[in-house]
Amino acid sequence: MKFIVRYWSSLLPDDFRESDGSPRWVDYSVHPASKLGLHNALLAVHDRIEILAAHGGQFGCDVFVVDGELTEMLSQEVAYSLFSTLPRGEVKWLDIHDFLLPEHDVNSSQAEFNVSEAEQLPLFEHGHTPYDELEIKLHVLDVDV
Repeated sequence: MKFIVRYWSSLLPDDFRESDGSPRWVDYSVHPASKLGLHNALLAVHDRIEILAAHGGQFGCDVFVVDGELTEMLSQEVAYSLFSTLPRGEVKWLDIHDFLLPEHDVNSSQAEFNVSEAEQLPLFEHGHTPYDELEIKLHVLDVDV
């Protein structure tokens, strides 16, 4: 099993289209089946989306779980939720199988982010740490000495 980051873009040449003209998913990066592998895949998706958005056009980018012939796409929301539930180390299909079939609550509300275009979107929710309470002191080196 492995995590694969795939994307499509309306700006890609015709070689990256299906026979009917629709866009085809292109493999961008392959990551091992582990919590760290999923983390790196999420970082790759985040970077790829920023690059695709800068070029314009229509596009999509998601993480796929591939286990032999079985392929399952994880939306970013599902991938983030899955990441928080995975055990450390190697991940097996059975670790995520039940997670891929969640019960959907029709009344559940989706969190919306209002972020200006200049800001980078957060990958994960920030948990308070003791470092948040430290005062940051500016250090300056005199290079003309």
